[in-house]
Amino acid sequence: MLAFIQKLLGGGEGPASLDPASAHERLRRKELVLIDVRTADEWRSGVAKGAKTITLGDPCMVDTVFSLVKEDTGKPVAVICRSGMRSARAARTLMAAGFSNVSNIKGGMMAWTSAGLPTQGYKG
Repeated sequence: MLAFIQKLLGGGEGPASLDPASAHERLRRKELVLIDVRTADEWRSGVAKGAKTITLGDPCMVDTVFSLVKEDTGKPVAVICRSGMRSARAARTLMAAGFSNVSNIKGGMMAWTSAGLPTQGYKG
């Protein structure tokens, strides 16, 4: 009953968690779109290879992601930040906008780099 009330009030389940290694593998196989919601200053230290950079504060974030998934709100999208906090907010924002397959990268870029996963330079 509580879950039903939360869903009615816009609460309920948050985004799924995805570990960095699984995200990297799915990204490599082109099975998801990875969005880095950190700031340009943070991107300069490296971006997960294949990620698209859109700051959480960008008022066009949802529209940009909508374009990246070619208007398919069911396409898998994962979001990443430094530690996983901002990306969780971004994931909830995308879910509220109608995206149905959104994951948050557990541990963010700290976990991504600790796992030795590939990064690329920021071309901003």
